[in-house]
Amino acid sequence: MSWRGLGVRLASTLSLALSLALLGCPAKSDPDPLVERAAFGVFFGGQIQDRKELPFELDPAKQLCGIRIDFRAPLSRAVPVAWEIARPISSKAAKGDAGSEQVVEVGNARVRIGETRLDVPISLRQGQVLGTWHVRVKVDARVVIDRDVLVFDARERRERERDAGH
Repeated sequence: MSWRGLGVRLASTLSLALSLALLGCPAKSDPDPLVERAAFGVFFGGQIQDRKELPFELDPAKQLCGIRIDFRAPLSRAVPVAWEIARPISSKAAKGDAGSEQVVEVGNARVRIGETRLDVPISLRQGQVLGTWHVRVKVDARVVIDRDVLVFDARERRERERDAGH
């Protein structure tokens, strides 16, 4: 086989491999037309730290958690925002038992014309069960957050880590 024939065969093989690799990559979804960024986490120094794990802290002076929606531009119309936070209803449910019961906290707001940001503080209350909470937020009926957040007892975790270290 000539060098030229080998080069053509190599180029077509690489082309086929690249095509197959691209087919395996998920297509990037279209960016939301209204929302630049949506986060659930801890408000801190004027910012929000997007969190997948959240220590359970009742004192809002120590920690204030919630939802922040940053819009791409000042809104030209009022926009509805709705959120749901599904929490385990008992410590047994928090351990991930199939078909476990949950309590769902729901809320909504209407963001006014001209606004560029919405902050929604979420109060943690005594008696709420720790474990995996599911947070879902919709802006103008489009889902912008849909994920689990592990809510844990920070003191208990520190003690467990300290005991494991000795």
